[in-house]
Amino acid sequence: MRRPILTAAAIMTFASVLLAAVPAFAEYGAIAYDKDAGKYAASWHQPTEKRAAEVALSECGASGCKVVTRIGPGSCGALAATEDGKQAGAAGRKTRDAARVAAIANCAKGKAGECTVRISDCSK
Repeated sequence: MRRPILTAAAIMTFASVLLAAVPAFAEYGAIAYDKDAGKYAASWHQPTEKRAAEVALSECGASGCKVVTRIGPGSCGALAATEDGKQAGAAGRKTRDAARVAAIANCAKGKAGECTVRISDCSK
């Protein structure tokens, strides 16, 4: 009777160690932008920060695209741009609304016209 109890306790201890060693699933995002071409793109829900940047850059479609903001787990990001896309601002914040407001404010710093949010989303 005592041996099955000890075996069960050992299995439970081992299982809890394994579960603690497995990281929680996290998602990353990135926003890329090319001022000269006025092009932009974003990636969301990627397994790593590096992969998020790679996807955003590949979808941007211009040789001058650069990652302008990275979005970590549990964060949101946004990009606001003028109609022609020649002026933009990006931001990452804890909530989507905060990211959108900050992106518009960053875009408006260039005084190139009215800025509108073009993309926004959140990571888990």
